[in-house]
Amino acid sequence: MAAGKRHVAFREASIDLTVLAANVARFRELTDGAPLLVDVGADAWGHGLEVVVPALTELGAQAFVVARLDEAERVRALASETLVVTTQHSADEDFRRAAALGVAPRVHSLGEYERAADGGVTGVVLAEEDGDGLPGLAPAELDDALADAAQRGIAAVVDSAFPVVGAELFGVSEDSADLAPDFRPVLRLWAPIAATKRVGADEGVSYGYTYRTRTQTTLALVTLGYADGLTRAGGNRVDASVDGARHTIAGRVAMDAFMLDLGDVDAPALGTEATVLGDARRGEPTAHQHAQALGTHSAEITTRLSSRPRRHPAGEER
Repeated sequence: MAAGKRHVAFREASIDLTVLAANVARFRELTDGAPLLVDVGADAWGHGLEVVVPALTELGAQAFVVARLDEAERVRALASETLVVTTQHSADEDFRRAAALGVAPRVHSLGEYERAADGGVTGVVLAEEDGDGLPGLAPAELDDALADAAQRGIAAVVDSAFPVVGAELFGVSEDSADLAPDFRPVLRLWAPIAATKRVGADEGVSYGYTYRTRTQTTLALVTLGYADGLTRAGGNRVDASVDGARHTIAGRVAMDAFMLDLGDVDAPALGTEATVLGDARRGEPTAHQHAQALGTHSAEITTRLSSRPRRHPAGEER
């Protein structure tokens, strides 16, 4: 950012790289120093590849895993020397683009392996058939692929020998379990209060008036909405925090904003931060708590976020 210029905050996703480093250290402690092979798909679980990949590279990540080649291109631009693995390919993929990027595809059949090898890749991960219903190479096919790779000089590894860590490194989970205290949330999603209004009891709030005030209260408009990745189902169900106090989102979430019923208090200054996702240690609502209220898991909450909230390292001047 040019000297003397400040970013005007409308919606922000602060990524705490100190917490990320602590989570990496905890992962190494729990796994007796296992290699750091990180799934950074879905824009690093919603945390932003441009922020996360350089930080993980400095922390010693040995490989990054993504679904598609377009994601691999972004990762390769950020980590020129680190192994990048892709897991999803088109049915007629010829893998020349993967070879040009220095990407190692994870292949699910002998035919896919052969196309990757013919396309010029220098490394592959071989998915094993394990009886879980997902495609993979049978034992005899694995042997054939490993022998062929050795002959061609292709670095080949079976995926059981390639253990990948994913969402938990960012303090979120793909199941209903809360990861605390092992892994803390890395992301804090917030937006400023753009307007306030003093209203009386029984005032309808937001579209459809699904929420009505109970007493005289202060309403606050926060500049974050479903276009940013919040779910409309969160209205009247999930919280945001202001000045350390938590309040349930009042009424329906709109495209660019939501409302908070702050109670019978003086209106906060415009620009005051309302935190939607954060760390329970700071008294903030967490992705896990949002997920519980919405019947899902915390990784879905963060990967749902759109590109509109600006991802930046915590403490970076706005």
